[in-house]
Parts: sequence; C-alpha cells; structure tokens
Amino acid sequence: MFRGFIILLIFIGAIYLFMNKKKQEVIEKQKLEEIKKQEIKEIDPTLPEDIKSDYMLNFSKNTIETLKNLVSDTNENIRFSAIELLWQLKDKDIPKIIKKSFDNETESSVKIKIIDMLSKEKTKLSLHLIAYALKNYDKDTKVKACEVLGDFVDKETIDLLTPALKDYDEEVKSKAMDSIKKVRKLIEQHREHKLKEIFEPKPIFKVE
Repeated sequence: MFRGFIILLIFIGAIYLFMNKKKQEVIEKQKLEEIKKQEIKEIDPTLPEDIKSDYMLNFSKNTIETLKNLVSDTNENIRFSAIELLWQLKDKDIPKIIKKSFDNETESSVKIKIIDMLSKEKTKLSLHLIAYALKNYDKDTKVKACEVLGDFVDKETIDLLTPALKDYDEEVKSKAMDSIKKVRKLIEQHREHKLKEIFEPKPIFKVE
C-alpha cells in the first residue's frame, strides 16, 4: 500500500510538472507574440532627426558671424562655401539660412549644390530642408529636389513629395512620381526583410 502511495505521488508530481511546463510555454508564447506585435509596429524605416559629432571643431563667435555675412556675398562660390561650412558646423541658424538661400538665391547652380550637400546626410532635418526647395520658383531646383528625395527612405518622404505631383511643370511631376515609387519600393523591401527577421526562428547555436 505504501508503495502504491509513492507511485501515486510520483504520478501526481509528474502531472503537476507537465501542466506547469505547459503553462510556462503558453506564457512565453504570449510574451513572444507581444514582442513581435511591438516589433511589427516599428518595422518602417525612420530617419534620424539630426547627426552630430562629439569631435566637431567649434569656431569662435566672430568667425561664425563672418561666415553668416558671407552667405550674402556677391561671389556665388563664396556664398555656397559659407553655407557648406555652417552646415558642417551644425550652426543653430543653418536651417533658417538655407531656407533663406532657397528663397533669395538667383543662381540655380548654387541651389542645386545646396541640395546635393543636404542629400549626403540622410536625416529628418535634411529631408525637410530639401522638401522646402520644392516650393521654389526655379524648375531645375525643384527637379533636383524631387530626384534626391528618392533616396530618403522614410514614409514622410512620400507626404513631402506629394505636393510636387500638382506642379505646373511636367518634368517636376514626373521626377516626383519616380521618387515616390522608389521610396515606396524601398520601404516595402525594408518591411519584408524586418518581418522575415521577426518571424524566422533564430538558431540557438551559432556555427562559425
């Protein structure tokens, strides 16, 4: 009888361990599903707000003020060089300076250089500054802005390009459409890759 009692205890203990294990598996599965849901919400690519370096050289206040005055110089190369240096220095007034340059600059070549400069840094700040150029009266400036925005992989890029689809110039509209298609395709590729990472089982051991 005692032996039967021991067997019964072992049997009950085994059932308890089995049920507890199943319960833990359900809890872990629920946790994993929640993690996946959260990851899915964040699969869209997003540009950083800005890029700053801890090792950036700081110029004196006098030098900065001199550079700001040079953005209105009569020589177009001087104007652009001053803007470029202020952009590299991440001066607090550079967004305002660039917008003003887009508004007042008479040379298309300078505005296109500014767009090229901004396009090298994929951030929200450069995205919005290039999008500002879409309001310009100059066709070449708008075409260039539409073209480079195709490399800014962010859902917001599509919204910023949308007004250009209503432009009076056919080339501007065409470039805007091309860039919207390009950004949409790149976002979908990014989503596909991220979803594959989330749902594919991860190997427990890494073989070198």
